Amino acid sequence: MKARFFLVLILFFTAGSLLAQEIQLASEAEFKRFKSSTTYLVKYDDPFSMFNAYMEEDMKAVWTITPYKIISSEEFEDKMKDKEASFIFLSEAMKDDQGVFFKLNVLNIVLGARSGNLNNMPDLGSAPLSYVFDDWDDEDVYLYKLAGILRFFQFYVNYNISHPGSDFKDVVKANKSKIEGKQLWLIKGDMDSDVDSESEISKYYDGTVKFVSEEDIRTAVHNGNTNVVFLHKVGPNGQNGYHCMKFLINAGDGTPVYYDMHKVSNGKSDAFLSSDFKSL
Repeated sequence: MKARFFLVLILFFTAGSLLAQEIQLASEAEFKRFKSSTTYLVKYDDPFSMFNAYMEEDMKAVWTITPYKIISSEEFEDKMKDKEASFIFLSEAMKDDQGVFFKLNVLNIVLGARSGNLNNMPDLGSAPLSYVFDDWDDEDVYLYKLAGILRFFQFYVNYNISHPGSDFKDVVKANKSKIEGKQLWLIKGDMDSDVDSESEISKYYDGTVKFVSEEDIRTAVHNGNTNVVFLHKVGPNGQNGYHCMKFLINAGDGTPVYYDMHKVSNGKSDAFLSSDFKSL
């Protein structure tokens, strides 16, 4: 039901140049209310997509914070006014960043709202998954990371209950040191050309790095491997003028330990850069 169109993203862009307060952030009381809700995973209406199959497996493997059920988009239309319910669904976000228009696939987690207006539903954390272009919209770049985003959602809700009013940058700053002693699992295709091997990365970063497959990352998340931190890169498929967003998330508990973004240009590729390793 990729039908929720935002002007902005909420969670990951807080305090960044891509933020504008256009949709309703959950309050402290609403974060607490979420814990007593039933969460409804809304199926995506595309028979050719693998989103539903992945998410059903991922919810079963990692979702523990609330009871959950799986519903159709038609059932969502009836249920969305229930303030005691919460929802997870796939949508598109639209943004005009200083004249550069773009769309993103977003995984949303929200509370119900009596108004029935999607943009009035209290937002508990909307995570960008990938860019959407007329000639490029590839779900394969994010399917294997959906379970990791679900772990992050649970971490972020609990963190906001314990630390009310925290935005994403607050959470990263408070938890950045938790990357120490962890294995950083990477996909080679996400790396810039000067940091696409362990020996090259060692020039900038002295932690443990391992190149793995997409399925390795999904398995680590399903197994709750807290010794692994994985990269969630959201890039514009190499197109200049758009932002490349980079997140490092603990596979076992969803803790975000790093975030940065840069504009893709001839000097900065659509990739995790040596400067990112220097910042860890």
